[in-house]
Amino acid sequence: MNEYRFHLPDVGEGLADAAIVRWIVPEGGAVKRMDPLVEIETAKSVTEIPSPVAGTVLRHGALEGETLEVGDVLATIATEAPADPAGPVVDESPAASAERPDALVVDAESSSAPLARRPDPVAGRRRRSAAPTVRRRAVELGIDLGDVAGTGPLGRVLMGDLDAHVTTSASNTGIDRVEKLSRLRAAVSSVMTTAWRTVPHITDLREVDASGLIAARAAFLEETGTKVGHAAIMAAAVCRALRSHPVMNASIDVEAGTVTYHGSVHLGIAISVDDGLVVAVVRNAQDLGIRELDAEIERLAALARAGRLPANESSGATFTVSSSGRFGGWYGTPIVVPPQVGIAGFGSVRDAVVAVNGAPVVRPSIAMSISADHRLVDGAALTAFSVEVGRLLENPIRILI
Repeated sequence: MNEYRFHLPDVGEGLADAAIVRWIVPEGGAVKRMDPLVEIETAKSVTEIPSPVAGTVLRHGALEGETLEVGDVLATIATEAPADPAGPVVDESPAASAERPDALVVDAESSSAPLARRPDPVAGRRRRSAAPTVRRRAVELGIDLGDVAGTGPLGRVLMGDLDAHVTTSASNTGIDRVEKLSRLRAAVSSVMTTAWRTVPHITDLREVDASGLIAARAAFLEETGTKVGHAAIMAAAVCRALRSHPVMNASIDVEAGTVTYHGSVHLGIAISVDDGLVVAVVRNAQDLGIRELDAEIERLAALARAGRLPANESSGATFTVSSSGRFGGWYGTPIVVPPQVGIAGFGSVRDAVVAVNGAPVVRPSIAMSISADHRLVDGAALTAFSVEVGRLLENPIRILI
Protein backbone atom coordinates (compact mmCIF):
# COMPACT_ATOMS: atom_id res chain seq x y z
CA MET A 1 0.00 0.00 0.00
CA ASN A 2 1.25 3.48 -0.88
CA GLU A 3 0.87 6.78 0.87
CA TYR A 4 -0.17 9.37 -1.71
CA ARG A 5 0.62 12.98 -0.86
CA PHE A 6 -1.99 15.28 -2.40
CA HIS A 7 -0.80 18.89 -2.60
CA LEU A 8 -3.08 21.92 -2.67
CA PRO A 9 -3.65 22.64 -6.37
CA ASP A 10 -3.84 26.01 -8.08
CA VAL A 11 -7.59 26.50 -8.49
CA GLY A 12 -7.05 28.87 -11.38
CA GLU A 13 -7.69 32.23 -9.69
CA GLY A 14 -4.06 33.34 -9.56
CA LEU A 15 -4.13 33.10 -5.76
CA ALA A 16 -1.30 31.75 -3.64
CA ASP A 17 -3.20 30.20 -0.74
CA ALA A 18 -6.54 28.97 0.53
CA ALA A 19 -8.23 28.26 3.85
CA ILE A 20 -9.75 24.94 4.85
CA VAL A 21 -13.49 25.41 5.33
CA ARG A 22 -14.66 21.83 5.90
CA TRP A 23 -13.19 18.38 5.61
CA ILE A 24 -15.77 16.29 3.77
CA VAL A 25 -13.80 13.08 4.38
CA PRO A 26 -12.41 12.72 7.93
CA GLU A 27 -9.09 11.20 8.82
CA GLY A 28 -9.58 7.45 8.63
CA GLY A 29 -12.42 7.83 6.15
CA ALA A 30 -12.59 6.16 2.75
CA VAL A 31 -12.70 8.21 -0.43
CA LYS A 32 -13.27 7.34 -4.07
CA ARG A 33 -11.36 8.90 -6.93
CA MET A 34 -12.87 12.29 -7.91
CA ASP A 35 -15.24 12.28 -4.91
CA PRO A 36 -15.29 15.55 -2.90
CA LEU A 37 -12.52 15.54 -0.29
CA VAL A 38 -12.48 19.03 1.19
CA GLU A 39 -13.98 22.50 0.87
CA ILE A 40 -11.46 25.32 0.56
CA GLU A 41 -12.00 29.06 0.55
CA THR A 42 -10.00 31.49 -1.54
CA ALA A 43 -10.44 35.25 -1.49
CA LYS A 44 -13.19 34.85 -4.07
CA SER A 45 -15.18 31.70 -3.37
CA VAL A 46 -15.58 28.37 -1.64
CA THR A 47 -14.65 25.38 -3.82
CA GLU A 48 -14.87 21.62 -3.37
CA ILE A 49 -11.63 19.81 -4.12
CA PRO A 50 -12.00 16.18 -5.28
CA SER A 51 -9.59 13.40 -4.37
CA PRO A 52 -7.28 12.43 -7.27
CA VAL A 53 -7.07 8.84 -5.99
CA ALA A 54 -9.17 6.25 -4.18
CA GLY A 55 -8.13 5.12 -0.73
CA THR A 56 -8.21 5.98 2.96
CA VAL A 57 -7.44 9.47 4.25
CA LEU A 58 -4.56 9.11 6.68
CA ARG A 59 -3.80 12.72 7.54
CA HIS A 60 -5.25 16.14 6.87
CA GLY A 61 -2.73 18.80 6.00
CA ALA A 62 -4.47 21.46 8.10
CA LEU A 63 -7.35 21.99 10.50
CA GLU A 64 -10.59 23.64 9.46
CA GLY A 65 -9.99 27.38 9.49
CA GLU A 66 -6.25 27.07 8.85
CA THR A 67 -4.55 28.28 5.67
CA LEU A 68 -2.33 26.39 3.22
CA GLU A 69 -0.27 27.72 0.36
CA VAL A 70 -0.55 26.26 -3.13
CA GLY A 71 1.79 23.27 -3.21
CA ASP A 72 1.51 22.47 0.50
CA VAL A 73 0.38 18.94 1.44
CA LEU A 74 -3.40 19.01 1.55
CA ALA A 75 -3.94 15.39 2.53
CA THR A 76 -2.09 12.07 2.73
CA ILE A 77 -4.08 9.15 1.35
CA ALA A 78 -3.36 5.43 1.62
CA THR A 79 -3.91 3.88 -1.81
CA GLU A 80 -4.00 0.34 -3.17
CA ALA A 81 -1.61 1.25 -5.98
CA PRO A 82 1.35 -1.13 -6.45
CA ALA A 83 4.18 -0.23 -4.10
CA ASP A 84 7.71 -1.38 -3.56
CA PRO A 85 8.47 -3.44 -0.42
CA ALA A 86 9.67 -0.37 1.46
CA GLY A 87 6.26 1.21 1.25
CA PRO A 88 7.18 4.50 -0.41
CA VAL A 89 5.35 7.78 -0.14
CA VAL A 90 4.06 8.98 -3.51
CA ASP A 91 4.32 12.72 -3.95
CA GLU A 92 2.36 14.46 -6.72
CA SER A 93 3.49 18.02 -5.95
CA PRO A 94 4.27 20.35 -8.89
CA ALA A 95 7.94 20.41 -7.94
CA ALA A 96 8.11 16.65 -7.75
CA SER A 97 6.29 16.26 -11.05
CA ALA A 98 8.89 18.39 -12.79
CA GLU A 99 11.67 16.05 -11.66
CA ARG A 100 10.27 12.80 -13.05
CA PRO A 101 8.42 12.16 -16.29
CA ASP A 102 5.90 9.85 -14.66
CA ALA A 103 5.03 12.56 -12.09
CA LEU A 104 5.52 10.14 -9.20
CA VAL A 105 8.35 10.67 -6.75
CA VAL A 106 9.46 8.50 -3.86
CA ASP A 107 9.73 10.64 -0.76
CA ALA A 108 12.12 10.03 2.10
CA GLU A 109 9.28 9.92 4.63
CA SER A 110 8.31 6.47 5.84
CA SER A 111 4.83 5.15 5.25
CA SER A 112 4.90 3.67 8.74
CA ALA A 113 4.83 7.09 10.40
CA PRO A 114 2.19 7.17 13.16
CA LEU A 115 -1.04 9.03 12.52
CA ALA A 116 -1.46 12.14 14.62
CA ARG A 117 -5.14 12.68 15.31
CA ARG A 118 -6.06 16.34 15.45
CA PRO A 119 -8.76 17.72 17.67
CA ASP A 120 -12.03 18.68 16.00
CA PRO A 121 -12.21 22.51 16.20
CA VAL A 122 -16.00 22.43 16.30
CA ALA A 123 -16.48 19.35 18.47
CA GLY A 124 -19.37 19.73 20.87
CA ARG A 125 -20.74 22.81 19.16
CA ARG A 126 -24.37 23.06 18.18
CA ARG A 127 -24.83 23.04 14.42
CA ARG A 128 -26.46 26.18 13.03
CA SER A 129 -27.24 27.08 9.45
CA ALA A 130 -24.50 29.40 8.13
CA ALA A 131 -22.39 29.97 5.04
CA PRO A 132 -18.91 28.38 5.01
CA THR A 133 -17.30 31.82 5.30
CA VAL A 134 -19.35 32.54 8.42
CA ARG A 135 -18.44 29.18 9.94
CA ARG A 136 -14.74 29.75 9.33
CA ARG A 137 -14.93 33.25 10.83
CA ALA A 138 -16.64 31.79 13.90
CA VAL A 139 -13.83 29.26 14.27
CA GLU A 140 -11.24 32.05 13.97
CA LEU A 141 -13.00 34.06 16.69
CA GLY A 142 -13.67 31.04 18.91
CA ILE A 143 -17.41 31.60 18.81
CA ASP A 144 -20.01 28.83 19.10
CA LEU A 145 -22.56 29.53 16.37
CA GLY A 146 -25.21 28.08 18.66
CA ASP A 147 -24.78 31.18 20.83
CA VAL A 148 -25.38 33.58 17.93
CA ALA A 149 -28.86 34.87 17.09
CA GLY A 150 -29.36 34.29 13.36
CA THR A 151 -31.45 36.81 11.45
CA GLY A 152 -31.38 35.01 8.11
CA PRO A 153 -34.07 32.68 6.72
CA LEU A 154 -34.90 29.86 9.18
CA GLY A 155 -32.47 31.34 11.68
CA ARG A 156 -29.45 31.22 9.36
CA VAL A 157 -26.47 33.02 10.88
CA LEU A 158 -25.19 35.83 8.67
CA MET A 159 -21.82 37.57 8.85
CA GLY A 160 -23.57 40.63 10.26
CA ASP A 161 -25.04 38.48 13.05
CA LEU A 162 -21.57 37.26 13.93
CA ASP A 163 -20.24 40.83 13.98
CA ALA A 164 -23.16 41.96 16.11
CA HIS A 165 -22.53 39.14 18.56
CA VAL A 166 -18.86 40.02 18.89
CA THR A 167 -19.60 43.75 19.11
CA THR A 168 -22.18 43.17 21.83
CA SER A 169 -19.73 41.05 23.78
CA ALA A 170 -17.04 43.71 23.41
CA SER A 171 -19.37 46.54 24.39
CA ASN A 172 -20.45 44.66 27.50
CA THR A 173 -16.85 44.41 28.64
CA GLY A 174 -15.76 47.86 27.46
CA ILE A 175 -12.80 46.25 25.66
CA ASP A 176 -11.79 47.18 22.11
CA ARG A 177 -12.07 44.36 19.59
CA VAL A 178 -9.19 43.72 17.17
CA GLU A 179 -9.44 40.98 14.57
CA LYS A 180 -7.66 39.91 11.43
CA LEU A 181 -9.12 40.99 8.09
CA SER A 182 -11.06 38.21 6.40
CA ARG A 183 -9.58 36.78 3.21
CA LEU A 184 -12.23 38.49 1.08
CA ARG A 185 -11.88 41.84 2.85
CA ALA A 186 -8.09 41.70 2.51
CA ALA A 187 -8.37 40.90 -1.21
CA VAL A 188 -10.83 43.77 -1.76
CA SER A 189 -8.51 46.11 0.15
CA SER A 190 -5.53 45.17 -2.02
CA VAL A 191 -7.40 45.50 -5.32
CA MET A 192 -9.02 48.82 -4.43
CA THR A 193 -5.76 50.31 -3.18
CA THR A 194 -4.01 49.39 -6.41
CA ALA A 195 -6.90 50.73 -8.50
CA TRP A 196 -7.01 54.05 -6.64
CA ARG A 197 -3.26 54.56 -6.83
CA THR A 198 -2.80 53.66 -10.48
CA VAL A 199 -5.96 54.84 -12.26
CA PRO A 200 -6.58 58.58 -12.79
CA HIS A 201 -10.37 58.62 -12.49
CA ILE A 202 -12.91 60.83 -14.20
CA THR A 203 -16.58 60.41 -13.33
CA ASP A 204 -19.77 61.53 -15.06
CA LEU A 205 -22.73 62.11 -12.70
CA ARG A 206 -26.28 62.51 -13.92
CA GLU A 207 -29.90 61.75 -13.03
CA VAL A 208 -32.00 59.80 -15.51
CA ASP A 209 -35.78 60.06 -15.81
CA ALA A 210 -37.08 56.57 -14.92
CA SER A 211 -40.70 57.07 -16.01
CA GLY A 212 -40.17 55.25 -19.31
CA LEU A 213 -38.26 52.44 -17.63
CA ILE A 214 -41.04 51.82 -15.11
CA ALA A 215 -43.72 51.88 -17.82
CA ALA A 216 -41.76 49.62 -20.18
CA ARG A 217 -41.03 47.14 -17.41
CA ALA A 218 -44.71 46.96 -16.49
CA ALA A 219 -45.71 46.52 -20.15
CA PHE A 220 -43.11 43.76 -20.59
CA LEU A 221 -44.55 41.93 -17.57
CA GLU A 222 -48.09 42.23 -18.92
CA GLU A 223 -47.13 41.00 -22.40
CA THR A 224 -44.78 38.17 -21.46
CA GLY A 225 -45.65 37.32 -17.88
CA THR A 226 -41.96 37.77 -17.04
CA LYS A 227 -40.73 40.19 -14.40
CA VAL A 228 -37.22 41.48 -15.03
CA GLY A 229 -35.17 43.35 -12.46
CA HIS A 230 -33.85 46.88 -12.74
CA ALA A 231 -30.31 45.47 -12.59
CA ALA A 232 -30.87 43.49 -15.79
CA ILE A 233 -32.27 46.53 -17.62
CA MET A 234 -29.33 48.68 -16.51
CA ALA A 235 -26.89 45.96 -17.57
CA ALA A 236 -28.62 45.65 -20.95
CA ALA A 237 -28.43 49.40 -21.48
CA VAL A 238 -24.70 49.36 -20.75
CA CYS A 239 -24.14 46.44 -23.16
CA ARG A 240 -26.02 48.23 -25.94
CA ALA A 241 -24.09 51.48 -25.41
CA LEU A 242 -20.75 49.65 -25.42
CA ARG A 243 -21.39 48.55 -29.01
CA SER A 244 -21.03 52.10 -30.26
CA HIS A 245 -18.41 53.18 -27.70
CA PRO A 246 -15.69 50.51 -27.92
CA VAL A 247 -13.20 52.66 -26.02
CA MET A 248 -15.23 51.90 -22.87
CA ASN A 249 -15.02 48.14 -23.47
CA ALA A 250 -11.25 48.05 -23.56
CA SER A 251 -8.27 47.00 -21.48
CA ILE A 252 -5.10 49.03 -21.12
CA ASP A 253 -1.58 47.75 -20.51
CA VAL A 254 0.55 50.79 -19.78
CA GLU A 255 3.81 48.86 -19.38
CA ALA A 256 3.38 47.17 -22.77
CA GLY A 257 2.01 50.35 -24.32
CA THR A 258 -1.05 48.54 -25.72
CA VAL A 259 -4.82 48.79 -25.69
CA THR A 260 -7.12 45.83 -26.33
CA TYR A 261 -10.57 46.64 -27.71
CA HIS A 262 -12.71 43.65 -26.82
CA GLY A 263 -14.97 42.08 -29.41
CA SER A 264 -17.33 40.74 -26.72
CA VAL A 265 -18.78 42.24 -23.56
CA HIS A 266 -17.89 40.16 -20.51
CA LEU A 267 -19.96 42.14 -18.07
CA GLY A 268 -18.88 42.26 -14.43
CA ILE A 269 -21.73 42.46 -11.92
CA ALA A 270 -20.73 43.73 -8.47
CA ILE A 271 -22.50 41.66 -5.80
CA SER A 272 -22.60 42.45 -2.10
CA VAL A 273 -21.91 39.40 0.08
CA ASP A 274 -21.68 38.87 3.83
CA ASP A 275 -18.12 40.08 4.19
CA GLY A 276 -17.48 42.35 1.24
CA LEU A 277 -17.96 42.55 -2.49
CA VAL A 278 -17.35 40.11 -5.31
CA VAL A 279 -17.67 40.59 -9.06
CA ALA A 280 -19.42 37.89 -11.08
CA VAL A 281 -18.93 37.89 -14.84
CA VAL A 282 -21.65 37.40 -17.45
CA ARG A 283 -19.83 36.04 -20.50
CA ASN A 284 -20.82 37.41 -23.91
CA ALA A 285 -23.51 39.53 -22.33
CA GLN A 286 -24.12 41.32 -25.64
CA ASP A 287 -25.69 38.12 -27.05
CA LEU A 288 -28.25 37.67 -24.26
CA GLY A 289 -31.87 38.78 -24.38
CA ILE A 290 -33.25 40.63 -21.40
CA ARG A 291 -34.79 37.52 -19.84
CA GLU A 292 -31.58 35.52 -20.30
CA LEU A 293 -29.54 38.36 -18.85
CA ASP A 294 -31.85 38.68 -15.85
CA ALA A 295 -31.70 34.93 -15.17
CA GLU A 296 -27.91 34.86 -15.49
CA ILE A 297 -27.47 37.75 -13.06
CA GLU A 298 -29.75 36.03 -10.54
CA ARG A 299 -27.89 32.73 -10.93
CA LEU A 300 -24.47 34.32 -10.41
CA ALA A 301 -25.71 36.40 -7.47
CA ALA A 302 -27.02 33.28 -5.73
CA LEU A 303 -23.68 31.51 -6.21
CA ALA A 304 -21.74 34.53 -4.97
CA ARG A 305 -23.86 34.95 -1.83
CA ALA A 306 -23.45 31.24 -1.08
CA GLY A 307 -19.67 31.64 -1.46
CA ARG A 308 -19.61 29.20 -4.39
CA LEU A 309 -18.87 31.40 -7.39
CA PRO A 310 -16.56 29.40 -9.71
CA ALA A 311 -13.20 30.91 -10.65
CA ASN A 312 -14.12 31.09 -14.34
CA GLU A 313 -17.18 33.19 -13.48
CA SER A 314 -15.39 35.70 -11.26
CA SER A 315 -12.62 36.99 -13.53
CA GLY A 316 -12.08 38.45 -16.99
CA ALA A 317 -14.65 41.25 -16.96
CA THR A 318 -14.26 43.90 -19.66
CA PHE A 319 -16.65 46.40 -18.03
CA THR A 320 -18.40 46.38 -14.65
CA VAL A 321 -21.83 47.46 -13.41
CA SER A 322 -22.53 48.22 -9.76
CA SER A 323 -25.84 49.07 -8.13
CA SER A 324 -26.48 50.37 -4.63
CA GLY A 325 -30.23 50.72 -5.17
CA ARG A 326 -31.23 47.77 -3.00
CA PHE A 327 -29.49 49.48 -0.08
CA GLY A 328 -31.16 52.84 -0.71
CA GLY A 329 -28.04 54.34 -2.27
CA TRP A 330 -28.19 57.36 -4.55
CA TYR A 331 -24.92 58.79 -5.89
CA GLY A 332 -21.61 56.98 -5.49
CA THR A 333 -18.14 57.05 -6.98
CA PRO A 334 -17.43 53.63 -8.52
CA ILE A 335 -13.74 52.76 -8.80
CA VAL A 336 -12.32 51.41 -12.06
CA VAL A 337 -10.38 48.17 -11.57
CA PRO A 338 -7.57 47.82 -14.13
CA PRO A 339 -7.07 46.57 -16.75
CA GLN A 340 -10.72 47.60 -17.32
CA VAL A 341 -11.22 51.26 -18.17
CA GLY A 342 -14.84 51.77 -17.15
CA ILE A 343 -17.46 51.05 -14.49
CA ALA A 344 -21.08 52.19 -14.15
CA GLY A 345 -22.83 52.72 -10.82
CA PHE A 346 -26.59 53.09 -10.38
CA GLY A 347 -28.64 54.23 -7.40
CA SER A 348 -32.22 53.42 -6.47
CA VAL A 349 -35.31 54.64 -8.30
CA ARG A 350 -36.75 57.53 -6.30
CA ASP A 351 -38.80 60.66 -6.83
CA ALA A 352 -36.93 63.83 -7.74
CA VAL A 353 -38.01 67.34 -8.69
CA VAL A 354 -37.07 68.09 -12.30
CA ALA A 355 -37.84 70.88 -14.71
CA VAL A 356 -40.30 70.04 -17.52
CA ASN A 357 -41.08 72.87 -19.92
CA GLY A 358 -39.80 75.33 -17.36
CA ALA A 359 -41.98 74.06 -14.52
CA PRO A 360 -40.98 71.88 -11.53
CA VAL A 361 -42.38 68.36 -11.79
CA VAL A 362 -41.86 65.28 -9.62
CA ARG A 363 -40.57 62.32 -11.65
CA PRO A 364 -39.05 58.97 -10.70
CA SER A 365 -35.31 59.19 -11.31
CA ILE A 366 -32.19 57.06 -11.21
CA ALA A 367 -28.81 58.44 -10.19
CA MET A 368 -26.04 57.25 -12.50
CA SER A 369 -22.28 57.54 -11.94
CA ILE A 370 -19.91 56.27 -14.63
CA SER A 371 -16.17 56.35 -14.00
CA ALA A 372 -13.40 55.86 -16.53
CA ASP A 373 -9.62 55.57 -16.73
CA HIS A 374 -8.47 58.99 -17.96
CA ARG A 375 -5.29 57.44 -19.40
CA LEU A 376 -7.43 56.12 -22.26
CA VAL A 377 -10.87 57.72 -21.98
CA ASP A 378 -11.26 61.47 -22.40
CA GLY A 379 -14.10 63.49 -20.91
CA ALA A 380 -15.90 63.82 -24.25
CA ALA A 381 -15.88 60.05 -24.81
CA LEU A 382 -17.13 59.38 -21.28
CA THR A 383 -19.90 61.95 -21.62
CA ALA A 384 -21.05 60.52 -24.96
CA PHE A 385 -21.22 57.03 -23.47
CA SER A 386 -23.11 58.24 -20.40
CA VAL A 387 -25.61 60.13 -22.54
CA GLU A 388 -26.37 57.01 -24.57
CA VAL A 389 -26.81 54.85 -21.46
CA GLY A 390 -29.17 57.48 -20.07
CA ARG A 391 -31.23 57.62 -23.26
CA LEU A 392 -31.57 53.84 -23.33
CA LEU A 393 -32.82 53.82 -19.75
CA GLU A 394 -35.31 56.61 -20.44
CA ASN A 395 -36.67 54.68 -23.42
CA PRO A 396 -35.72 51.04 -22.85
CA ILE A 397 -37.97 49.50 -25.49
CA ARG A 398 -34.90 48.73 -27.65
CA ILE A 399 -33.39 46.59 -24.91
CA LEU A 400 -36.59 44.83 -23.90
CA ILE A 401 -37.41 43.40 -27.33
